Amino acid sequence: MDDAAMGTGTGTDSSGDDTARNDRAGNDRAGNDRAGDDRAEAVERGRMSAEELSWALRSVNRASVSLDHALATRVGLRHLDYAAMGHIMDQEGTQLGPAQLGQRLGISTGSATELADRLEQAGHISRTRDVQDRRRVSLVPRGEAVGRILGELGPLFVALDDLSLEFTEAEREVISRYLRGAADRLAAHARELAKPAKPSDQRRPPILEQ
Repeated sequence: MDDAAMGTGTGTDSSGDDTARNDRAGNDRAGNDRAGDDRAEAVERGRMSAEELSWALRSVNRASVSLDHALATRVGLRHLDYAAMGHIMDQEGTQLGPAQLGQRLGISTGSATELADRLEQAGHISRTRDVQDRRRVSLVPRGEAVGRILGELGPLFVALDDLSLEFTEAEREVISRYLRGAADRLAAHARELAKPAKPSDQRRPPILEQ
C-alpha cells in the first residue's frame, strides 16, 4: 500500500487525511454512542434490579434498535415502513395482507394499506391475490429489496460469526439456549402486553427500586 493510501504522503492528495478524519469522527461517534448506552443502563439499573445476563440482553436490544434505525436510513425507508418490511419478509409464504400488517404495527387497516401502497410504488413489495378468493391479498417482498437489506446486514453476520468462534462449542450451546429462551419470553411478554389492560392494571403504578 502506498504512502498516500496510508495517509502519510507529502503530496497535495488529501484523501489519506480525509480518511483519517472520517475514521476519527466515526470512532468519536461510536464512543459517544457507547457512553450514551452506559448512561441509559445506569439509569435503568437505578430503577429496577435484574440479573447481569438480563442487563446484557437489554444492551443487545438497545443496540438492535439503533441498528434498525440506521439500516432504515441507509436503504431509504421511513422507520415505520422499514418495520413493515421486516414483518413482510418474516411472513413470506403466509397470508399477510394490509389488515394483518396493520395489527402487527398497531395501526389501522387504512393506514397499513397506504403504507403498502408506498412500498409497492417504491418497488419494495408486490401484491398477490389468492387463487380461490381474489379478494384476499398477500404482501410479498421483492427480491431486489430483500437482497439490499440482507446485503447491508452481511458484514454484521460475519462479525457475529467471528465472535461466536471465541467460545467453545459447549459454551455456544449454552449461549444459544439462553438467547432462544430469552426470545421466547420476550415474544410471550409482548403478547401479554398486547392484551387489553384491565382497569386495575391501568391504576397500578410501576414497580421501581427504592
